[in-house]
Amino acid sequence: MGDFLNRLMGRGRADELAALRTQVIRLEQQRDAAIATATATAAQETLRLAALLNDLHEGVLVCNLQHQLVLFNQVALRLLRIGGEIGLGRSLAALMVMEPLQHCLDMLQRRDPHAHTHLPFLSRSHDGKALLQGRVSLMYEDMMPSGYVVTFDDVTAQLGALARRDALLREVIDILRRDQAPKDRIQAALDHAGQAYRRLIAGWWPMSDIHSGSLFDLVTRRLAGSRLQVSIVGLPIWLHGDGHSLALALDALLRALAIGSRVNQFDLSAEQAGEACSILVSWQGPALAADSLADWMTVPISPSLGGLTVRDVMAHHSREDPIEEELGGRHCLKLAMLPPRAPPPATPMSEAGLGRPEFFDFNLLDQGRGSDKAACSLREVTYVVFDCETTGLHPNDGDRMVSLAAVRIVGGRIMTGESFNRIINPGRPIPKDSTRFHGLTDAQVQGKPPIEVVLPQFKAFAEDAVLVAHNAAFDLKFLRMFEQGSGVRFDNPVLDTMLLAAYLDSGAKSHSLDLVCRRFGITITDRHTALGDSLATAALLLRMIDGLSARGIKTLGEALSALNMTLALHQRSQAL
Repeated sequence: MGDFLNRLMGRGRADELAALRTQVIRLEQQRDAAIATATATAAQETLRLAALLNDLHEGVLVCNLQHQLVLFNQVALRLLRIGGEIGLGRSLAALMVMEPLQHCLDMLQRRDPHAHTHLPFLSRSHDGKALLQGRVSLMYEDMMPSGYVVTFDDVTAQLGALARRDALLREVIDILRRDQAPKDRIQAALDHAGQAYRRLIAGWWPMSDIHSGSLFDLVTRRLAGSRLQVSIVGLPIWLHGDGHSLALALDALLRALAIGSRVNQFDLSAEQAGEACSILVSWQGPALAADSLADWMTVPISPSLGGLTVRDVMAHHSREDPIEEELGGRHCLKLAMLPPRAPPPATPMSEAGLGRPEFFDFNLLDQGRGSDKAACSLREVTYVVFDCETTGLHPNDGDRMVSLAAVRIVGGRIMTGESFNRIINPGRPIPKDSTRFHGLTDAQVQGKPPIEVVLPQFKAFAEDAVLVAHNAAFDLKFLRMFEQGSGVRFDNPVLDTMLLAAYLDSGAKSHSLDLVCRRFGITITDRHTALGDSLATAALLLRMIDGLSARGIKTLGEALSALNMTLALHQRSQAL
């Protein structure tokens, strides 16, 4: 009986194994069929994508952040006048002029990745024969840029025709005005025609909101190696226009100004007053000769732009003629610009109120009182205005800096082009609540230098200038913690704009950077970035110097004494 049962169980196991083997084979067949179906579907989708791209009348290029081609269509080959294959992995710089495209990419990386924004650009093929108009947008993975998509078309013929039409219309208007017709209505009609002409050409040009800092960086890069010395000064603002053509126009204008005025040092800045925006070119030297500006405005800026002149480009961006005026003993050429259409929103007050705690560390601020700069005029002192972003608000509990930035003030001018900006690896995770404010993540600080490397660089930048910060004790605390390990010492005189605000307006309930800037009419660009806050604080300091002067405080020593008094009053109020 037992042998019979064993044989029966053995046959049962064999049957079970056979059934299991059959099931495995069936599953493998289903898997292979699924893979084949998926492969066929992917191949079909690839063919559909290729057909779709090639059916488009625009060229399409997809690149990684190293500007290497990942995808393209045949239209792009034709528009770029390239025979055969472009070649995946080839650099886009070999196919088109990268300067305007790079400008757009720089601008896009300043914007919120949730916005999915694209920007228009105007460039040319690498051989210089084709003018290309297109748009570029970033691709993101895990909220980080991974590449970009470019769509473009050849507008050489259209722009050439537009330029010829512009030249003809301008010639007719100029001739009629020189004729000096006596009838007022004829003059009014000509003025109307001139305004309509400017609206016509301004409406066609590919424009977007642009950051003046990026625009001026592009201009200075173009002038590198020339004898011109151009300093970017003042606060950056947002404008509306085409960054590439503006950079070419400013480049040509500066070179012409240098030749005509025999001056080779210029300041470049932007300003906003209400809805009015302007670009300012200023210099120390002779005024412009009569009619010289009219001659320089007719200088062609680039053959690839259809022979357009400086005046043509400015007409696309403004309905006003340039104005020469004198400001603070310097001659200035003021170029009216269009205001931004959708500037980045200001920091909401609900978020602004969650900022740093007010630090009143008397040991940190009580320094440099015997400085040899004490008798120097506040308007003549060289300042380095700085700010840091951190992992949190508690340096004694392990929070560390993640970025440090500064800008120099020389002769009462914010030298925007002389800035210091570093991202720092804090050596610890960055909390999400902190990233929400300054935007820096663990991935972005990976591979960046530690504070021990950055502090000596910052000390070399600051040298013996007067250090300035808003709520300076907070920032100084983070600096002082690593002085010994970095081999540097920050014994510079220090001004705190928060304490100066308390001195100038003791009745205010809060002296946060947002509220003080609002009281002084300063718009903060790039809030909660170390460089953006440094620039805002620099503008705030210059406004405060005017307020201090009105109270008879005109030297650095007098300002430091005012801070001492403010600190003493605060200490007394805390003791009550």
